[in-house]
Amino acid sequence: MALKSWVVFFMKDNTEEILDQNVPLKDRMTVYIGVAVVLLTSWFYILGMGWHMGTLPFSDNMSMEMPMDGSMEMPMDGSMKMAKETTLLSSILTWMPPMDNAWHAKDFFLLFLMWSVMMVAMMTPSILPMLMLFTTLNVRQKQQGQISSSSLILLSGYLLSWIIFSLVITLPQYLMHISGMLNPMMEPSHAYLGSIMLVIAGIYQFTPLKDACLNVCQSPLSFMMNNWKEGNLGAFIIGYKHGFFCVGCCWALMLTLFALGVMNILWVIILTIFVLFEKLAYKQPLLFRKITGTLLILWGIGISL
Repeated sequence: MALKSWVVFFMKDNTEEILDQNVPLKDRMTVYIGVAVVLLTSWFYILGMGWHMGTLPFSDNMSMEMPMDGSMEMPMDGSMKMAKETTLLSSILTWMPPMDNAWHAKDFFLLFLMWSVMMVAMMTPSILPMLMLFTTLNVRQKQQGQISSSSLILLSGYLLSWIIFSLVITLPQYLMHISGMLNPMMEPSHAYLGSIMLVIAGIYQFTPLKDACLNVCQSPLSFMMNNWKEGNLGAFIIGYKHGFFCVGCCWALMLTLFALGVMNILWVIILTIFVLFEKLAYKQPLLFRKITGTLLILWGIGISL
């Protein structure tokens, strides 16, 4: 099966024997549908917000059409009158940081929501192999009459760790806005900000902490065997702990969003793919990190010159 081969290739552990066990269609479809719903919902939000901001690849920048309060007004022609009531969805998709720096509770919440959904969209694909492995192990648990749990609960624990990261990153972005380091389009106002973020991300690629966290992300079978807990609560804890290591692995990469624009959709997509490839590089992990780290550092130095 193509998916099974992809999962085996994705993992550093020797998981082929475990994945050889047949998984009932119902269990597999639960994972597929759950992940698909999460991805479709989160990417709909990101692409919708990117469309309103004009940050989609090959789209015209719409920032000049944005009013000062960050909201958007629908154009009206003489032949029809459109209601000015703003729906909850449109207010979320059209939100931008206030240009006058008069932040309210709603702005903090929508900034946190933006980061949370973006992290869900970017980090969910890389957890799919672990979800399939966990599903296979749960089938074995059922067959042996032991307590089993849902892979989607593990997913929720994993995503919670990234939502907590989103909460943490909200304050620094607010400070960048009020200090003038980021403009209302969430792009750097000065080259030095992008330079610093890229250099930090590059240096982190060489650190022992990066190596330790990436090793856990590349070895989900070993991680589950060492941290196995039964039941739904156990699945949630396993997912949260694994997500914690993934945050430790990728947090510095997320800082590069401040260098190229937080809602730069093309860079969001590139980072999503980069995270996947970084986990695939388990055969030459140090070489991959040295190359990418060096490129990030040189990039950061280059844009500051």
